[in-house]
Amino acid sequence: MSYTREALAALKPLTAFSPETEARIRHSTEIARKGALRLHIIAPDGSEVERCSIRYTLQRHEFKFGANGFMFRQFRGDQAWKNAVYEEKFKELFNLAVVPFYWNTYEPERGRFRCSPDCEVIDRRPPVDELLSFCEENAITPKGHPLIWHTLLPEWLPQDRSRLLDEYERRIAMIAERYGARIPIFDVYNEGLQLDSLDPVCFPKGNVPASHIERAFELAGKYFPASTELVYNEGPWQSWNNYHNFYTPLYLLARRLQNAGLPLRGLGLQYHLAFFRDLNQLVDWSRQMLDPAHLYAHMDLYGSLGIPLNISEITLPAMPALGDGEAFQSLVAERLYRIWFSHPAVHAIIWWNLVDKTAYRADSINNNEGENRFLGGLLNNDMTGKLSWKVLHRLIRTEWHTDETLEFESEGKNKIYGFYGDYLLRIRTDSGCFELPVSISRNAPAVRTLKLDASPR
Repeated sequence: MSYTREALAALKPLTAFSPETEARIRHSTEIARKGALRLHIIAPDGSEVERCSIRYTLQRHEFKFGANGFMFRQFRGDQAWKNAVYEEKFKELFNLAVVPFYWNTYEPERGRFRCSPDCEVIDRRPPVDELLSFCEENAITPKGHPLIWHTLLPEWLPQDRSRLLDEYERRIAMIAERYGARIPIFDVYNEGLQLDSLDPVCFPKGNVPASHIERAFELAGKYFPASTELVYNEGPWQSWNNYHNFYTPLYLLARRLQNAGLPLRGLGLQYHLAFFRDLNQLVDWSRQMLDPAHLYAHMDLYGSLGIPLNISEITLPAMPALGDGEAFQSLVAERLYRIWFSHPAVHAIIWWNLVDKTAYRADSINNNEGENRFLGGLLNNDMTGKLSWKVLHRLIRTEWHTDETLEFESEGKNKIYGFYGDYLLRIRTDSGCFELPVSISRNAPAVRTLKLDASPR
């Protein structure tokens, strides 16, 4: 592996974890991500099974590993073959997909919503219903993003403050009515702390409604089910930087929302280690963004809020200016995923753009414009896996995977132990072989009685 001098300086905090960090990762991963389930097994005739052999295999993590689904069936013309590969790769690694609800492309004309597969094509904005069907068919949790953001707004949106708030309510109410029972997680407000650096197409600064973030959560709580995880999502510098003796603006905002009794039920911490002007800026960011002690301190702080954390948008650069950009990206990805996965307050880790040259702020896909120049995908544009893809596949599908056999004894060895998630049990008894689903969850009872079917397999 070869890195530029600047890239080596940025990598230094991660290349060799301290013994304390290594110990915390090992211990916390075991405690936060694994559990035991004691089994009572009842035979088809109603008697208790005394002994059997149980092969238990993890089918789906309880923890959410995701990416945005913005390129779902978006490749066209001579690139259309990529769509099938995209779907297969997505299913292979992820159990969460971010579904786009950007206002300007979800409702380009007031009252006309881009939901169905036959709506007009807009790059990186698949119709919601089509992507949602893919999620439901493949046991992938959809996450809506975002309900309210001060940018990427439709041109028809009124600028008057009171009328804006009326439109807030209409939008939130309609999305909740249509998708509240199908999408369990929504980013209610996105990047509200970044209003000092507004994009060109956004609220004129003087017209941003007062208490706009509070109002968004009030309306979301009014219209969405109580079970919906309503998230505030914020950018990386606001999420991970130090302010005011460590209390970040994001933490103070979250406390303000909680103290007001608003339904803040999750916090999104973006992590774009990109979008920098030059490598010197990357090195400067790394003093905080790649320091394990700093990352843990922030997760501990946000974890004290008592709500789930998700590392909500990840971009790690792999461009040639880093030397061996792929190696840089893969090393950083592995170390960061280990840190994030080990923290008990983190419930999801979401890579942002799966495929290179399909990122934001480019006039079209398949070019080097905008954020594409950082090559922040897990797949090359030809759909082959980069080193980072292989690293995450190894972690999620091999290292953080459970496939074990228990020689069950009703009064002795009767617990299965593994990563939290959904399992398939293959139970071999004297009367035949049986298959049953079961879940190990930190939010569910640790004892389960299983009744074997009358017809063994």
